Amino acid sequence: MHEGHRQRMLAKLSNDDDLYDHELLEILLFFVCPRKNTNPLAHELLDRFGSLKEVFNATDEEIKSVFGAGSSVANYLKALGRCYERIGNVEGVAVLKTFGDCKKFVSMRFKNVSEEKLELYFLDRGGKVKRQFSYTSFDRNKASVTSDEVIKKIALVKPYSIIVAHNHLNGSVNPSANDDKFTGRMQIICNLNNVVLLDHLIYSDGNFYSYKDAGRLNEIKSRCTLDNFFNG
Repeated sequence: MHEGHRQRMLAKLSNDDDLYDHELLEILLFFVCPRKNTNPLAHELLDRFGSLKEVFNATDEEIKSVFGAGSSVANYLKALGRCYERIGNVEGVAVLKTFGDCKKFVSMRFKNVSEEKLELYFLDRGGKVKRQFSYTSFDRNKASVTSDEVIKKIALVKPYSIIVAHNHLNGSVNPSANDDKFTGRMQIICNLNNVVLLDHLIYSDGNFYSYKDAGRLNEIKSRCTLDNFFNG
C-alpha cells in the first residue's frame, strides 16, 4: 500500500504538480524512512515547527523529540537545512506582530478543529514564530499542558515571548475561571524564565477573545508577580 502511494506522490513531483509543504516533506522522508509511511511524521514535524524552514533549522534534540523521528531523520533534515541555507531557498515563517496577524494565524490553525486544542507559539524578538506546540487530551472538551512541560520547552527553544491560543467548542469565546487560572500560571512561568507573555487568545466559530485586548492580561500580570508567587 505504501509503495503505491509513494509512486503516486513521486509522479506528482515529476509532473511538477502543486504540492503542499507536508507532501514535499513526506517525499523527502521517503529516502531516510524506506519502509515507513512518512505522511504522519511529515505532519508531526510541520505541526511542531510551523514551517519547512523551521523544520530544517531545528536541532537534533528537537527533531528527535517528535514522535516517529530519530537520529537518522534528525541528521538528514539537518543536512538538508545546511544545503538550503547555502542556496538561500528556504521559505519564511509566520510573523505575529499585530492582533490581525494573530487572528489570521490562529484561524488557520483552529478552523474546523473538532476537539479542544491548546497551542503555545514561541516567538523571537521580531515576532517570528520559532516553534509551536499543540496539546489535546482524551477529553475532547478539555486540553492542557503541565508547567513542567512548558518550562522544558522554554529551556529548549529560548523564546523571547509566548502567545497562548485555545478553542472553545460551545460557540462562546468568553474565558472561564480555568482559562484565567491557566493564564496566571503561564504568566508566572514566563516571569520565572524571563519570557514575555504577549497574549492568550480564545477562538470559537471564527470569533476571538484576546486577554490583552480586553485588558485582563495586565490585571493578571499585576496579580501574578514573582513577589506574590514567592510570598505565597
